[in-house]
Amino acid sequence: MESLTLIRPVLVKAIVTDNYKKAAVKELQEAIQLIEADMQRLDFQEKRLVSELEKKSPQGIPAAKQRLDQERQRMAENRQKLIYRLKEVGQLTLGSEVVYGKMESPVEIKVGDDWRRVLGVEIVLQDGIITAIR
Repeated sequence: MESLTLIRPVLVKAIVTDNYKKAAVKELQEAIQLIEADMQRLDFQEKRLVSELEKKSPQGIPAAKQRLDQERQRMAENRQKLIYRLKEVGQLTLGSEVVYGKMESPVEIKVGDDWRRVLGVEIVLQDGIITAIR
């Protein structure tokens, strides 16, 4: 066997610009709003579920409330994480590079290839445009 095709990780980085910061803030704010809307829906569902259970099966109320409380707690934690990330975005330095995501790509390797060159691939974006592949 003279060569082999592997799937390698590719790190995608973004250069912080005003446009990047604005887009990141907008995306995070929208995600926070979605969670808040979901939390309101959960409150409404809880009221409806409790009233139904009071009529049909009152002994099921504590278990149902516990499940809903766990879901509410999970949503609140996710909301807090997003708020923290929102603060982080505000502190980013223009021109710095941040991890934007990870992808995979195929690569053909042969005997004698430099392993560091095979694995150490990253793509750099600036305002959605690829500016470097290194």
